[in-house]
Amino acid sequence: MIGGAEHNPGPEEARVLEKLRKASAPVAEAAFRERLKREFASGSFSERPVVVPLPPPRRKGRMRWITGLAAAASVTIVAAALNQPPQWTALPTSGSGTLVVNGVSLPVRNSAELTRRLRPGSRVLLQSTQDLDLVSSGLLAMQLSPGTELTLPSPPGRWFGRQARASVDRGLLRVTTGRHFDGARLAITTPEATVHVTGTTLAVIAEPAGTCVCVLEGTAHVRPHRGTMTRVHPGRQCEVHRGTADSKMGDMREAERPKLRDLRDRLQSVMN
Repeated sequence: MIGGAEHNPGPEEARVLEKLRKASAPVAEAAFRERLKREFASGSFSERPVVVPLPPPRRKGRMRWITGLAAAASVTIVAAALNQPPQWTALPTSGSGTLVVNGVSLPVRNSAELTRRLRPGSRVLLQSTQDLDLVSSGLLAMQLSPGTELTLPSPPGRWFGRQARASVDRGLLRVTTGRHFDGARLAITTPEATVHVTGTTLAVIAEPAGTCVCVLEGTAHVRPHRGTMTRVHPGRQCEVHRGTADSKMGDMREAERPKLRDLRDRLQSVMN
């Protein structure tokens, strides 16, 4: 009866009711019946919440990946910082005049300002009455003679990035390597040739007639731009004349011997 009137089920409801009457009664498990019997006798019915397992957090793997990436980036940054070599330092000079750095003329006696301005890749021109020494402590020392124009190399890194390049357009550059240069390479390019330095004391002279390389100690390799590599041993020199691909060997210039010895010995304290 619904609202005082007799309710007659429709065809669909009749089919559902018929299935319910024919369905077998569910059988409770013995453990369930025993527990229900105890709770009924004691009057205490426990409510056991249904525990729905939470889905695994989807961001957990992503966070682990982000954390690992951040850690790797931190290690890379620290390694790059520790790999940085000592940068160029201009040593005091008794000469007068200027060093032109990327078009800016600076007094050669202002060592602090020169050091601040000198960066790898800078183009420099020495207009002074005396030589000027530039040092990357423990790695490289370079001595520029008046009138020398060159592009500064980047000092080799401590563990990686150990190849450096410089160019001498004109003038005279003396080089001596330090204890931490072991395993590094420096390539010095002139208008006629490329000089490969792996640990030595030498002079690279770019003259109107060509390039001359004088080696005091160690070994240098000279490759003309259109020729083959030549090994230059201590006490020897290699000349590459302008417009040719041939190398000419001989004894090093006697005027360079004391200059190179002085550079090596005078800077020994900062190169070892």
